Amino acid sequence: MAMIKCPECRHHISSMARTCPECGASIDPVWAAREAEKELKKLEEVPFTVEVGAEPEAPVDVETPVEEETPVEPEAPVAPETPAETPVEEETPQAKEEEPAVEPQPEKPTPVPPTETAKTPSKGNRKWIVVLVVLLGLLIGGLYFYDYRAEQAREQHAYEMLKDCSNPDFYEDFIIRYPKSEHTPEVRERLKVVAAQQIEWQNLIASGTRTDLQRFASMHPTSPYAKVALSRIDSLDWTEAKATRSLEAVTRYMTMHPDGYFIDQAETMRQTLERQREEAEAALRDSLARTDSVAATPAN
Repeated sequence: MAMIKCPECRHHISSMARTCPECGASIDPVWAAREAEKELKKLEEVPFTVEVGAEPEAPVDVETPVEEETPVEPEAPVAPETPAETPVEEETPQAKEEEPAVEPQPEKPTPVPPTETAKTPSKGNRKWIVVLVVLLGLLIGGLYFYDYRAEQAREQHAYEMLKDCSNPDFYEDFIIRYPKSEHTPEVRERLKVVAAQQIEWQNLIASGTRTDLQRFASMHPTSPYAKVALSRIDSLDWTEAKATRSLEAVTRYMTMHPDGYFIDQAETMRQTLERQREEAEAALRDSLARTDSVAATPAN
């Protein structure tokens, strides 16, 4: 669902609405689905970037006036003092022998403070943690299963709505909404057939002859346009029978279209024409009888 603009008042409305709450204009579901798809594409094209680790700008150093240094006169060089040499007494071999050898002492190990062991949860706490994890898993699985079944029901309903549909837009909408459905390949093939039938039907409307309509209904008996073609043939035959106002034409219409839309009118006209024919035949018989009686009367 997305927010789209009403084609009449341009107020924002939901793509699932069938009428505008502001102006009351009716909303075509196919047009609303296309507008919603356009709005979603616009949202996907908007760039969204976040600068991470941006360093703040360094403060601007303000120049401070530097005081001019006064020149200092160089001092006279001082000669370095040479250290007085002290006589070094040479060690005698006897002194070396008298010094005792110092044995190295082993280093004492530094005491290591005892580390605290991590507290492990008790058996009772572990049991409750497992129960909570299982319940949470069941809840998530239940929600996913419910959403999956609801989506399947919506998909099946949309597929059944295409059974007697002759509008290619509804087939395209199903393919866009359910591209991975098991019915999508079949819907694609039906879309090709419906699109071809629609083009042929539009060309047929331009001529509108009874022969072309009968040929289309015979070639495409399962097409929704076949019913429209038969209805037009019914209308053409009744128009012709009504124009002639003959009992034979009306009887022929009733024979060809026993379940036609104008069958009741045809039955009424047939009864009227039969009564008129009977009256005309009765009048003719009376006229002939009078003529015969006059001819049979002897002249005085």
